[in-house]
Amino acid sequence: MKRNIILIHGAGVGGWVFRDIEKILKLYGNNVYCPNLSGIGDRKKLLENKVNLTTYAKEIKDLILTNNLNNVYLIGHSFGGAVVSAVVELIPSRIKYQIYIDSFFLEDNESILNLFGEKREKELYKICEDEGEGKYLPKRLFGKEHPLIKDMPFNPYVEKIEFKGNGKRIPGAYIDCLDGTGFEHLEKPKKIMRKRVKERKWKYITLDSDHVPMTKSPAREKLIEILVKLIKDS
Repeated sequence: MKRNIILIHGAGVGGWVFRDIEKILKLYGNNVYCPNLSGIGDRKKLLENKVNLTTYAKEIKDLILTNNLNNVYLIGHSFGGAVVSAVVELIPSRIKYQIYIDSFFLEDNESILNLFGEKREKELYKICEDEGEGKYLPKRLFGKEHPLIKDMPFNPYVEKIEFKGNGKRIPGAYIDCLDGTGFEHLEKPKKIMRKRVKERKWKYITLDSDHVPMTKSPAREKLIEILVKLIKDS
């Protein structure tokens, strides 16, 4: 059965990060979308437009409505998980399943920075002021030097969204990548996620990988295997 799948990338990258996974999921006969969230890497746009988490959630909502998609599988990596949780709030009737890859999802009146904790929050504010003109986070935070890694708008990290609890009513799964080297600041939010996943009685799966399993073997192939099974069994 053909399924509608939307893959939402993390901070500082674009939909390209899922290109290999997209190919395999399409081979299974699925409709697969890997949108690029706006404002990433476009310095002029970063400075002139107020891009926030609501902006991203509405972009995905528009993608769903424009293509008249139902029973959608939303899959978010890292920062993209926050976008998934916001989309589920906006358009729950169209979402069938939500999957978070080494990621985090928000609850009522909570920002991404809230999950990171006060120390990391202060660090990011300072980096934003010192290196991002108070409007973006520099690409150095999101991986090794690479032309496809871009600066990231800061507003999405600080916006608090009103949640009515739709995310708790839609089934989901959490894929926890076990090697946090270089992304130690994610351990605090991931600890919170493990607790929430347990409370929601979602599936919890571990993956022997670093934070970005989509781009390298053998973690990529194992991730694909996990995703295919989750989608098939849901």
